[in-house]
Amino acid sequence: MNLHLRKLTAWAFVFALTIGFSDLPGAEPPSSTSVTLDDESTPSWAPLDEFLLHQGESESNDWPTVLPEMRPGAIWWWPNSAVTKKDLSWNLELYRKAGWGNLSIVGIYGVRGEEERAIDLFSPKWFEAYNYTIEEADRLGMNIDLTPGGGWRWGGPHVSRDFAEQSFRVDGDAISVLSKRDAVKRAGKGGKGLTVNPYSNAAVAFHLDWFDRLMAAHQGMPPRAFYYDSFENTGNWAPEFLEEFCKRRGYSLEDQAPLLGGEGDSEESRRVVADYRRTLSELLIDRVREIAAWGDQRGSGLRMQAHGAPANLLDMYAAASIPETEVFGASKFAISGFRRDPQWIRADQQSDMVNRFASSASHVAGHALTTSESFTWLRNHYHTSLAHLKAESDKLLLNGINSIFYHGACFSPEKTAWPGWLFYASTQANPRNSIFRDIPVLNAYITRCQSVLQSGRPHNDVLLYWPVHDLWMNGGTGEQRFTVHHPDWIEKTACGEAGRWLDKHGYTFDFVSDDQLQETEWGEDGLRTQGGNRYRTVLVPAAKVITLGTAKRLIELARDGATVLIWKRLPGEVPGWFDYGERERQLRTLFKEVGFDADGMSLLGRGKLMLHGDLETLLAAAGVEREPMVDQGLQFIRRIDSKQVSYFIANHTSQSVDRWVTFASPCQSAVLMDPMKGAMGRAPLRQRNGLTEVFLQIESGETRILRAVTGSETDLNAWAVKRSMGDMITISGPWELRFIEGGPTLPSDASIDRVGSWTEIPDEEAKRFAGAVRYTAKVDVPEASNASRPDGWILDLGDVRESARVWVNDEPVGVAVAHPFRIDLGRHLKTGENELAIEVTNLSANRIRDLDRRGVDWKKFEDINFVDHLYKPFDASKWSLEASGLLQPVTLSSYRFVESLDDAQ
Repeated sequence: MNLHLRKLTAWAFVFALTIGFSDLPGAEPPSSTSVTLDDESTPSWAPLDEFLLHQGESESNDWPTVLPEMRPGAIWWWPNSAVTKKDLSWNLELYRKAGWGNLSIVGIYGVRGEEERAIDLFSPKWFEAYNYTIEEADRLGMNIDLTPGGGWRWGGPHVSRDFAEQSFRVDGDAISVLSKRDAVKRAGKGGKGLTVNPYSNAAVAFHLDWFDRLMAAHQGMPPRAFYYDSFENTGNWAPEFLEEFCKRRGYSLEDQAPLLGGEGDSEESRRVVADYRRTLSELLIDRVREIAAWGDQRGSGLRMQAHGAPANLLDMYAAASIPETEVFGASKFAISGFRRDPQWIRADQQSDMVNRFASSASHVAGHALTTSESFTWLRNHYHTSLAHLKAESDKLLLNGINSIFYHGACFSPEKTAWPGWLFYASTQANPRNSIFRDIPVLNAYITRCQSVLQSGRPHNDVLLYWPVHDLWMNGGTGEQRFTVHHPDWIEKTACGEAGRWLDKHGYTFDFVSDDQLQETEWGEDGLRTQGGNRYRTVLVPAAKVITLGTAKRLIELARDGATVLIWKRLPGEVPGWFDYGERERQLRTLFKEVGFDADGMSLLGRGKLMLHGDLETLLAAAGVEREPMVDQGLQFIRRIDSKQVSYFIANHTSQSVDRWVTFASPCQSAVLMDPMKGAMGRAPLRQRNGLTEVFLQIESGETRILRAVTGSETDLNAWAVKRSMGDMITISGPWELRFIEGGPTLPSDASIDRVGSWTEIPDEEAKRFAGAVRYTAKVDVPEASNASRPDGWILDLGDVRESARVWVNDEPVGVAVAHPFRIDLGRHLKTGENELAIEVTNLSANRIRDLDRRGVDWKKFEDINFVDHLYKPFDASKWSLEASGLLQPVTLSSYRFVESLDDAQ
């Protein structure tokens, strides 16, 4: 790409760089040289052999061509922007080699003692570093996003009180406007200052113009997208609020000030407060649309987190080109052997429904990507394993997120003491953290999943109406914020109940807003939203309050041919104060004219409305089919294109699935794909009672991708179905242990009679070691007759702390980073003696514990410095040692391929 031309085109930065999986890191056998990562050294983990990233059984490469956005991303903090070109290249190359394709620059507070390196945010020197970063990312095939401000909550030193946030209070019969002095959070040098008022047209325009002038003055290159992080603004007013309120609601808010403050008649008050909330929402969404249009004109998208805002989240997410959700804390999983580690997690309630808001808005609006700020405070520092990350990634993918961003990665110079520069609330996805050694495997897995889930379009059947006016009309005063931390606003409502029921029973859905319904039309292929995606029906979940406009639109859709479903009851109220008695009379008349028979049916034009208290009955009336695989505990999400329906399927139960599974999508053939290994093959398929069945073997914790193909049968080799022969070999030892890379120093080699945590060997260095240890043992495989000779062997590693690379007779055979920690050795084992080598990488918890026990001054960051998951000062000195290595006996079990599945159950 001509960089000079790129600058002249004023932000026209779009690349569709095609990068195949062959470009993933690789290609050295296990190093014979031990590497110590002491307190002053440069991390240099031994690269993964190419085969270990591509453990597939098929030579075919029918995975989608990989674009940068299909790879995972990371929020990339720049402490005081103290970067150099050399260190930027070093960071970028390591992240690219580890499988990342997207980094999002956020300037934050600095590191004590590094003040001379600091660069003022958006200064000429900063733009020189930023432009170099864009060029280097382009060279490496990566995307760069950018926050146009410091930390989060847009703002900075240029924001005066005139453009800062405002709030209000009611004093008797008057509304008093208060100036707020909320500052940008966690900002660094050059980025500190007041927060921009996000509801004010003038304030937002001022901020965008300020940044435009900076970019123009310094020939700033366009990022892929501008980033609007957490909506943590505390203001709730704008200078134009009263004027806009009168235009939109039809009356003067000042005249009803006591009702806004909650005084007087509660019915009247809740209606005025609802009008205030609706107006605040509309002002904010208007500003987001203006920001998105501004970025679009300059060749950049807008990646935005709407949660936390006092707004209709669906419309606010949809206004951005890349909606982004957030996960804060740890989810619960029933996966066999999965460790929850309650002492290291927060008590935050996780909500799939909250995450669905971002993906629903993206689907309905026709956006290609939905991102997530992922893994925030998943565990306390240095207690997050790749297995934890993989399970949480699956959960996000199942909820429609198809572009995962790690939270996160902190820029750190190449030459700095371990553990480097850190962010206070991060998973620490950085090269000095020991989990970085095998993270390319997890990133390759995420990339394969996202390459499929970014292809085609969403394939959901139900538009589930979100009755936001029920919430705005529920009383109280002031704004109403819809956060990820307190999800009762969806979880404890009829809408949330309906969403969970649909999900549990195998029905697919997206949430939809009032405004989005106005843009939805009925055609021959069903309901079509403004973004072009199709649905079978719309479901109104026991709403109490509805606008006349939405009620009329639902009836119009039914007359056009749609089946509109109303669960439990008809809405009986309209929102707001102005002339509400007359509007509610019109609403009653509207529903009365529709009329329902004894079965709750109303035939209208070419379609119908149906009112019923049973969701299954309603969905049957609309002809919506469920996916029966949920009866086996499987979870799924679907995509569709002109040739096939693609399923991402996860088994998060505690049991394996080994049976015929029914799919709702008819097909002539199907392809099974293992995103962890890259394997694919022709799926075992049959037709029973007019339905398609596929034979699936998915262990607890595993996932598969199934592509149900409508055309001719695929020419791939058949997917291998395996059956255990019942033979098991326990590898009892002795085992040789060699500490091959890590730090702070390498302990001495050791011999053990049986596997166990290396912290138990009589070497104090082993107790503080973070890195990789090679376990080596001999395995004798007895000779077998042709009739009893196995087709292959499964290596069960048992309880692994935390990831493992495996070789048999010096040949690489696989990497295990998540449950189940089993590796198919195929026919690598030969009759007689074999050498088995297992390189296990642990967490960095014991090493960070050692630093605090020795009183090393490594927590030297400004602002909040470094805290634990409960926001208490971080102190690892009293931690117990974390078990490391192989903790359970390692076993081998033989299998044979199944010739016929006719009798399989």
